[in-house]
Amino acid sequence: MNVETGGVEDDEINNETEAGGVGIFEENVEFLDSENDIGIASGSNNVEEDNSENESIDMVASENDLDEHTQSDDEENGPNFVVYNPNQMYDPALELRMIFSSKKEFKKAMQSHAIKNKRNVKFTKNDSFRVYAVCSREGCEWKIHATKLKNEHTFQVNLYKDEHTCPQVFKVKNVKTSWLSERYLQEFKSDPKRCVTGWRVDIMNELRCHVSRDQAYRAKREALTKLEGSPEYQFTKLWDYAEELRKTNLGSTVVLGINDENGQNRFEKFYVCFSALKQGFLGGCRPVICVDGCHLKGPHKGILLTTVGVDPNNNLYPIAYLVIQRESTNTWEWFLTVLKHDVCIQRDSEYTFMSNKQKGLIQAFQSVFPNTAHRFCVRHLHNNFKNVGFRALAYKNAMWKAVRASTVRDFKLRMEEIKKLDEKAFDWLKEKPPSEWSKSHFTELPKCDMLLNNYCESFNPNILDARDKSILTMLEWIREYLMQKL
Repeated sequence: MNVETGGVEDDEINNETEAGGVGIFEENVEFLDSENDIGIASGSNNVEEDNSENESIDMVASENDLDEHTQSDDEENGPNFVVYNPNQMYDPALELRMIFSSKKEFKKAMQSHAIKNKRNVKFTKNDSFRVYAVCSREGCEWKIHATKLKNEHTFQVNLYKDEHTCPQVFKVKNVKTSWLSERYLQEFKSDPKRCVTGWRVDIMNELRCHVSRDQAYRAKREALTKLEGSPEYQFTKLWDYAEELRKTNLGSTVVLGINDENGQNRFEKFYVCFSALKQGFLGGCRPVICVDGCHLKGPHKGILLTTVGVDPNNNLYPIAYLVIQRESTNTWEWFLTVLKHDVCIQRDSEYTFMSNKQKGLIQAFQSVFPNTAHRFCVRHLHNNFKNVGFRALAYKNAMWKAVRASTVRDFKLRMEEIKKLDEKAFDWLKEKPPSEWSKSHFTELPKCDMLLNNYCESFNPNILDARDKSILTMLEWIREYLMQKL
């Protein structure tokens, strides 16, 4: 049988030796016939004994020591071989006769060796039975051969020349995205929001080799996918997540809406209103509800609609939220209808809503809450006021005087001042019902004279870290945040 060793066959070695030539064994290369040393070939009495066979081990210091040295199947006569320790994956100490549990493990160790030593390593043989690796630099003598053991899945090093005769390089081709994501997985787990630019600088300082910006971004994305699952996979688990919320939060409303497109289920919406939040709102909050929407920045874009109440201490109190694909009159109408049922609004005239006048919201309110008081955020009103041409500071001050007027008489006086300043500005404000933006016309029942939609504007930044995640991770992040708020 001819065994290939570094491109030279045994017959050639024997012929060269018999002819008085210099055989390959005269090089400074360690070589092992794996079959004879392990004792697979029967009838062979020329098995070289390993010195470690005669050593006695009195004490095992740790579990790692057990991983490093194990015996063959024949504990009495078989030699001891060093078993590769996976805990040293990123700092491998290679040896002749070292045992690897699989071909994949051996190749990963070669990759880590290349990165650690800042050399490029390539595979000259890579099949089911043997893996040969050499240094990519021409003339370098570093090489390692591993072959599969008979009737086993393990691979053993049977040739190893450990000295690199080439200089180190800065751009190591063995640095791959998969290696980086696995190597720094725990760092991304502890700090998933870490800036990629800063992380790239840190790992380049640690590894002392080049990592491109694209590699860093892909490595982070791959690491987060390993930790959280792919975005597509998370959508498939929404049914289970919704059912688990219902089981663990009795009385909560959880709705998962899907569309059937060409025989495939497509995500439409996900609504959540926890029972504890319902009870808290009904038991002690003011009859004021702020509504708003914000864009999601994760792999699959969408809109997050939220409703926030006001507690007796004038602090924000989250009520419900809805994830949808796009904002429209229909989605707002559906959201407000379910909310109306959840918080038991029977007489809408007793409630006051505040919004930023989002797309489709006015029509939805007219349909679901026709008798409710509806305020608009004055900050957004002023922005619209500026956009139509009234940008001077005098316009701003005059408008805010009308906004803060606490009586109808005072409001009329302030409006007259605006009319004297600019009649066009007066006409523009006159078209807006004062009950939507001036204290003088607010209803007294809520005992709340807020002018800005700051409660929703404060809630959205609080969940900013969740809005760039996949849907299931985002929903769970919001749930934990609300649990802490309670």
